[in-house]
Amino acid sequence: MKKLLYILIGVMALSSCHKDEDDILTNADIVLSAGEGMTIEQIQGTARITNLNSKQVTTTSDFDGATIHLQLMRSSYSADVEGLVRYHDQTGQSYIKHMRAHSDYIDLSARGYNQAVLDIIFLE
Repeated sequence: MKKLLYILIGVMALSSCHKDEDDILTNADIVLSAGEGMTIEQIQGTARITNLNSKQVTTTSDFDGATIHLQLMRSSYSADVEGLVRYHDQTGQSYIKHMRAHSDYIDLSARGYNQAVLDIIFLE
């Protein structure tokens, strides 16, 4: 009987730990936008996402087109992105330019999924 009780306590403890992790983490997409009439083909650069509460910095260069997929603690963040962007306009003409994107405040505190859009600033 004691053995069964210990097993039940262990299972309850493990299941409660998993729930706690689900409550503090969120999946987040940060999408870069070049503006109307421009379609981003590829970004080569670095994104620095800073948690405004803990000051923890997440750095990534893993872009999926114009989107960064992350799993982060639910919180408020700032974001800085720098690099090169390849895009085409409405006429189909392709361009490569230096760019950056910045936001002082991104709310990524919702449970489950969050999305933020950053406008690209062309440097050339």
